[in-house]
Amino acid sequence: MTFPPLQVTIPRVGHEVERRVLPNGAILYLAEDRSLPVLDVSVVFRAGSLYEATAQPGVVQFTASQLRNGGTMRLPAAALNEELEVLGASIEASASTEAISLTLNALAKDTDQALQLFTEVIRHPAFNPNPLQTAKGRVMEDLRRVTDSPSQLLAREFTRKLYTEAHPLGRPLTPAQVDAIQPDDLRAHHRRFFHPNNMMLAIVGDFSRDEMASKIQALFGDWPRGALDLPPLPEVQPRYERGVYVIPKNLAQASLTLGHFGINRFNPDRYAIELMDYILGGSGFTSRIMERVRSEEGLAYSVGTSFPTGTRDLSLFRATAQTKNENVPRAVAAILEEMVRIQRQPVSWEELDRAQEAIINSFVFRFTSRFGTVVQLLTLEFNGYPPDYFETLLDRYRAITVADIHRVAQQYLRPDAATILIVGDPSKFESAMAAFGPVHRLPVDTPG
Repeated sequence: MTFPPLQVTIPRVGHEVERRVLPNGAILYLAEDRSLPVLDVSVVFRAGSLYEATAQPGVVQFTASQLRNGGTMRLPAAALNEELEVLGASIEASASTEAISLTLNALAKDTDQALQLFTEVIRHPAFNPNPLQTAKGRVMEDLRRVTDSPSQLLAREFTRKLYTEAHPLGRPLTPAQVDAIQPDDLRAHHRRFFHPNNMMLAIVGDFSRDEMASKIQALFGDWPRGALDLPPLPEVQPRYERGVYVIPKNLAQASLTLGHFGINRFNPDRYAIELMDYILGGSGFTSRIMERVRSEEGLAYSVGTSFPTGTRDLSLFRATAQTKNENVPRAVAAILEEMVRIQRQPVSWEELDRAQEAIINSFVFRFTSRFGTVVQLLTLEFNGYPPDYFETLLDRYRAITVADIHRVAQQYLRPDAATILIVGDPSKFESAMAAFGPVHRLPVDTPG
């Protein structure tokens, strides 16, 4: 059976979605959606963890959480919770390496009240000490428990080993650092980065665009522009070195990760790399590494790869697996051999076609809601992509050839310079690991 190429209609900025800029620099993405009587808002500030001072790690994480949970200058946290509950509305906040984001969901009939609360959370957070202390206690306990979870420990230490102390991603948060964070630290971060000329809003719901733009102007229009001085973001200095790092744990099953530095989101080869990774190990049961390591050799129940292509700075390619301790050398060898095979032998047309179909067909699920779509359009601008990025995206995947897959596998996979990290019982595998590079043991205590 044959089917015509998938066609996805995406709302366009300047048509179904309107972009406006307030006099103070705030950027609005507005879209009407009369299908349900609801209001959805997302706001993003360029204020993520890569911008926090080296001496104050964790400030961004707690600034985000306490915007919502620390109350406002008018409403203590309990009163804010009560008002939101009466409205049946929700306000949530989150942080990433690049941004602090907040979302609002409310019924359209409560738009004025909900937007007023949302504005207070953004502009006038109180950062009260009691909710902060509670949040710090939870995070400190979570950090102390990381060593009890092989998968979390593996992920933390692999990232730490590659990025190193020279980069924020290589400096995991410690309980002592969390304990040192004070409300004034959060207020300082808020004062530095929360300005209307550093704010982007996506607003979707049962309203007219002009009326909604007027409401936003009334709530944020008197907020003066700030002296926005974004510090330069730290750059990754990639290193490619063979090495085996063992974290001793008396476990029946070992967890392992191997990999190296990857690419950033501006690399034009990202589409070929995504398809290559899908074939190699990113597609679950249809991938080469799953077929080899699990189906053919029975070495692991779970195995796969990840090659992120959407990060601002260099990402990490990694292959992960869980296997019996005594099977670690064979599992590592099998993964590396599959990396070499995809470099030396072009993939089949059938493999490429299957990968293209899977990625292209999954595209439609990215645009199942009008709100999610508008947020993605706003994110394009935030990330520095052109406004028509989605309109041409599928054609970029369709244009990839077998030769492209062969080229990027040779250029971006480094099986001869893989960093290998294992959490498990070294008495069962350590002596055989020297074949993959110098072997080192790592302490299991919390760093820093």
